[in-house]
Amino acid sequence: MDLQVRSEVRGGWTVVAVTGELDADTVPVLSDHLEETPGQRVVVDLAGVPFMDTTGLSLMLDWHRRLDTAGGQFRMASLQPAVQKLFRLTELAEFMHIHDSVDEATAN
Repeated sequence: MDLQVRSEVRGGWTVVAVTGELDADTVPVLSDHLEETPGQRVVVDLAGVPFMDTTGLSLMLDWHRRLDTAGGQFRMASLQPAVQKLFRLTELAEFMHIHDSVDEATAN
């Protein structure tokens, strides 16, 4: 399955919607898209991502650190159960900003 990525601006946040499996083969597509994403407030909408491997996890962690270091904000929204489990098992859910919906993530 090819990875599809699109962005839109909502209330000062750049929302990056991702559809497809996020793995070693597709992470470069999202990585390139994030590099071109304007702004310091980014929400990655993962509602369309049924599977993510550690390569995708690493990309999310990298962007969280990059924006945090730069004074920005990085959030994720609408994680599917398998993806949510990956964040729980690696204990990254403890400090990364994960929201139930894009509306919730962009609320403040």
